[in-house]
Amino acid sequence: MTPTNVVSMNFKNKASLDDFIQMYQKDSPKLYPDAEMLMFIKLTDTSAIAISVYPNEEARVNSKKLAERRVSGELKQLFEEDFRLSGDMVVKHIIEK
Repeated sequence: MTPTNVVSMNFKNKASLDDFIQMYQKDSPKLYPDAEMLMFIKLTDTSAIAISVYPNEEARVNSKKLAERRVSGELKQLFEEDFRLSGDMVVKHIIEK
């Protein structure tokens, strides 16, 4: 099993989501260097889900704490709300064609 964070995010408006996507694309590998996988899925113009996978529980917890600090601090103006879940990825298929 692989420690995983899943975050559902609702943004204040489309521009806020677009700003977050640009930041996440640019900065997330540096902010979360222990992550094995960082995914960001845009659902609507103002909502998204992020999934991050870690090699161990300590890395997952440390990354979750950093993300929570950023969302409640410097990025607070972008968010309407966010909802966080943690668990273990138990199935992973990477299909190469």
